[in-house]
Amino acid sequence: MIRWHLVTTLFRKEITETLRDRRTLLMAVGLPVLLYPLIAMALTKLQESRAEGQEATPSRVALWGEFPEDLRRELGKTNRFALLQWGSITPEQKGRLQSGETPPLPPLPVKREKGAGGKPPAPRREAAPEHPLVLEARRVLSERSLDAVLLAWPGFQPTLGTGGLAQVYILYDSVRDSSRQAMDRLEESLERFRKLQVERRETDRGLPAGFARAVAIEDRNVAPQERQVGRFLGAFLPFLLIVLSASGGLYATIDLTAGEKERNTLQTLLCAPMTSLEIISGKFLAAWVIVLLTTLANLLSMAATFARILSSAGGFETPASSYLLAFVVLLPATFTLTALFLAVAVFARDFKDGQNLLTPMFMILTLPLGATTLPDIELNAWTAFVPLVNIALLIKGVFLAEAKADLVFLTLLSSAVYAGLALLLAARVFQQEQVLLGGRDSWRSLLHMAPTRRPVPTASFSLTAFALVFVLVFYASHLLQGRSTVVMILGTQLGFFLLPNILIGWRWGFSWTETYQFRKPSAQAILGAVLIGLSAWGVTAGIVTRVFPPPETFTKALEKVLLFEGQNLPLWVVWLVLGVTPAVCEELFFRGLVMAGFRRLGMWPALVLSSLLFAVAHSSIYRLLPTFALGMIIGYCTWNSRSMITGMVIHSINNSLLVTFLHMPELAKRFGFDEMATVPWSLTLVTLASTVLGVWLVRRGSRGLVSPPG
Repeated sequence: MIRWHLVTTLFRKEITETLRDRRTLLMAVGLPVLLYPLIAMALTKLQESRAEGQEATPSRVALWGEFPEDLRRELGKTNRFALLQWGSITPEQKGRLQSGETPPLPPLPVKREKGAGGKPPAPRREAAPEHPLVLEARRVLSERSLDAVLLAWPGFQPTLGTGGLAQVYILYDSVRDSSRQAMDRLEESLERFRKLQVERRETDRGLPAGFARAVAIEDRNVAPQERQVGRFLGAFLPFLLIVLSASGGLYATIDLTAGEKERNTLQTLLCAPMTSLEIISGKFLAAWVIVLLTTLANLLSMAATFARILSSAGGFETPASSYLLAFVVLLPATFTLTALFLAVAVFARDFKDGQNLLTPMFMILTLPLGATTLPDIELNAWTAFVPLVNIALLIKGVFLAEAKADLVFLTLLSSAVYAGLALLLAARVFQQEQVLLGGRDSWRSLLHMAPTRRPVPTASFSLTAFALVFVLVFYASHLLQGRSTVVMILGTQLGFFLLPNILIGWRWGFSWTETYQFRKPSAQAILGAVLIGLSAWGVTAGIVTRVFPPPETFTKALEKVLLFEGQNLPLWVVWLVLGVTPAVCEELFFRGLVMAGFRRLGMWPALVLSSLLFAVAHSSIYRLLPTFALGMIIGYCTWNSRSMITGMVIHSINNSLLVTFLHMPELAKRFGFDEMATVPWSLTLVTLASTVLGVWLVRRGSRGLVSPPG
């Protein structure tokens, strides 16, 4: 028998205490009341600004075929089109179309789509995937240089003039909003043109067959079924995956930290013979496994659900490899979320306090993800560095089969950097004994950065410094966008590599001789460095890039930057900007601050890690291996000569010689290659021998010196 008077008494007590808690009221009432209107307004404003931008942007349309002048005038009336005659079509396809060799596009069954705003359903035809012009249009539109293709079939103008039925096609990509908008605009203009033709025919003569239509307008969707399904899944699945994965880690991390404090088991664990780093590692791995299981369960459930829905909707399917890739690219995001949740949850005194701390943080982290559901928000050089958003956009790109190698590299690289910073933060928090015991002044002590002055940094310090400078270089370099190439390069090198390095060294009191190795090298070491600088480019260009050649688009873009956008600068300015400045700034950072932190691990681990970070900092998957190889050579010589000057000489001469070849093509031709083409094997072997001789001279000139601690 329930004694309800006791139940109601207890209820009044609990509800009174709960409502007295301001944080509970904020989370239960205030946050939802404020959050959802803010989300709705933000997304609405973003959608409106995007629509206004699209409306103001002319659609880029390629005209394939011969078009009458009055149709061109009709298309040009509204200034909504940028017309390109025969835009991006290959000469072979152009010739076949003009000669009549291209077979006609077969008629396909009409698919009815729901009309908007009360309009009747509009007919849509799926383009025949095997037709050569459809394949050509798909290639052109996938490059995003055009929004649509307007195809006039051969004989369009004569047929129109004799009163027949002229044929024109609109080829577009339904996955892209800009392409669908171009299709709608073309339909409107062509419909006006058709009506004018009908009126002219009715005025001039009778009504033979075809006069009532004059122009047959058909739009063909060149997007394959896989991309259409990918657009549907990519719109919301990445957002759901990250949010649900974060939800799985939320309560796990609270239970592992605040829950243990509440059960009085964390203090017992601190008495065990374990370091704080061991404790955080064990707890992190446990929480991460929970997050991974949550992610995997959600992904499998979604895959099974959507497979059932798509199969019943027409036999569509998504390859299992897309879901597998989505899980793989989610790993850095789960790593970051777990570490952040663990670092924050440990500040809570009990489970309820942990919820109050982590729920707002969860909202803040996942709020920007809402923007990824918009169709035109895509992965690019900017969004690739936005935490969590980059992973969501990468997953969207995976489902659309549009994930480019360089953007995948930048996304995973930046996510790994953020994950490392989050784990370092969690480790620092767990080193604060007052935090683990429930102290309340812990944020101040955590953020207090009183430096311990030492001659050489630790490995964790070097990793943290690299991560912070790496992120700083990316975001701060965008402040220089729009300025000249010279200003951008000098601003990045001096402002974002050299200046932070000097401030860090001064603040933490690192030794200029032990950390930055400012010593005078021997004459033999300098001679060896000069030989290496004159020949190392041939080793990296002749061997590494031969095995892993970069795409032509990348080499052309790099060549454009190295030529300073066509500016005719004196060669000494080129050497100063691209040779001397990066040699000084980057060597002080990577062979100084970074490599010094890894020196206790031994020579080869220090060389590999510092060279890898040196390659990663250049933010290009195509430059990763050549830059890593050059970093290993420079690091080896710097280590053995115990002088930063050696590495600077190699770096400076190597860069200066490469840009000299580019600015003086006649000199490159004398060596047997043009501009950025592959180095011949004969020259590669000569430069390899010269590099080996230079390394030998550096080692010989460094005999008798005390090696760095290893």
